[in-house]
Amino acid sequence: MEIMKTFTLRSRSFLAVGSLILGTAPGLLGADLTLQKVPPLTVEQSPSYPENVARRALGARLEAAPGAEAAALDLPAANAALLSGDPTASYPLAAGATTLLIALPQIENVDRIAFASLGAKGKVTIATASAKLAADSPQWHAAPSQELGHDGVETKIGPSEAKYVRLTFDLTEAGRISGFGIYTNPKVSDFAAPRASKKADDDSASFGMVSYRVSDMHAKARALYVSSGSDLQQANNMIDDQATTTYTFAAQDGTPTTVIDLGKSTSLRRLSALYTASAGRMEFYVMNSLPGDANTKPQIGASGEPIPTPDDAPQTVVMNDASFASLKVVGSTTDDGSQGRASVEFPATAGRYVMVRWLPAGQSETSFSVAEVAAFSGASNSTLLAANTAAAADDREVESEYQTDGKTMLDGKTMLDGKTMLDQKDMPGEGPDAAPPGEGPPPTLPQSPPFTFVPILVPTSP
Repeated sequence: MEIMKTFTLRSRSFLAVGSLILGTAPGLLGADLTLQKVPPLTVEQSPSYPENVARRALGARLEAAPGAEAAALDLPAANAALLSGDPTASYPLAAGATTLLIALPQIENVDRIAFASLGAKGKVTIATASAKLAADSPQWHAAPSQELGHDGVETKIGPSEAKYVRLTFDLTEAGRISGFGIYTNPKVSDFAAPRASKKADDDSASFGMVSYRVSDMHAKARALYVSSGSDLQQANNMIDDQATTTYTFAAQDGTPTTVIDLGKSTSLRRLSALYTASAGRMEFYVMNSLPGDANTKPQIGASGEPIPTPDDAPQTVVMNDASFASLKVVGSTTDDGSQGRASVEFPATAGRYVMVRWLPAGQSETSFSVAEVAAFSGASNSTLLAANTAAAADDREVESEYQTDGKTMLDGKTMLDGKTMLDQKDMPGEGPDAAPPGEGPPPTLPQSPPFTFVPILVPTSP
């Protein structure tokens, strides 16, 4: 597995590839940047943002399909590439027949399945089932085969109940797939009661897994500010875990910028972005408070900390050279115009806000679009950047607070649903090996006196 080199977006817009300047484009130095606040998410928008349940943090797993050749699959690498939520990761498929079987932790009301095809040519057949079936079982519900194209595959299969999803590839040319998603029938409760993450059960040393994506809008993240755009309400397309949806900045925007609110302060180790291939530089920031000049600083609470919700944040934030100078860049990447993806690894950094700024290499009249911005907490010792190499034997996955800290999961923002409120490890023991219940404390009442029989003589009549 390796990080994807290119990605074709549904909305294509390309900048002319000129000489790459490792700074801002000409004419942009010294110019103030005005960020506009994104309107709150409405109930009417929820159908546009179905939840992607094909995520390892939610319990999804890639398994060897019954009757398929398991030796041809690198299951740990496939899990990391397709189920981690990193939009810049991809998994290679060889020419010929390949079967992938995705197992969900529970039966879901699946609506559609989508993924991107990178160079692969051939056909794919998608089938679903509520139980694990034999390869030749007639109970598989198969959709018609589809040709793999440049825009990838998007198949509507429901609403249909499914726990297993099988993808059978018949490729004439090898390639890669990425941006994999199994999307449920959208409902408002997906936002009101986000699903709790599940503890990983794969400790493979070569797994190379980012443990939890915290920038998904179903996990309380929101697009808070953008520098431009014709429809600001669509800014959440950048964090909807759908690689086929994009947000387009204005063509005259010299430095397209967005600020993502993660909902609470989180320790981050990796940031990535997927965008239209253009020449320039992508900069990533992690912040504990909103950026801005002296006139737009965030309000401070009684404890001296920034107000924990962005509801009262100003409608516009103006950033100048001094504002950017006061911020620390956690990482940046350059693009020669052929990549369309960026990802950075850095030491654990706590922050609630993530800012992503694009610095084009030159002037252009075309628009810049972003498909996904992803933030990850709790990266493993062998990250996605090195997932295609064997890790050291002593490398193990580092669990994040979302996986092990029950108090964090019950903070009032990350709510547990009724089906996952009790983890398996929290269930009481059963069977002969279960520990017997302990004895309670001794009674506090005094001991009763011993029973003594005293005969009573009754006089008799004469």
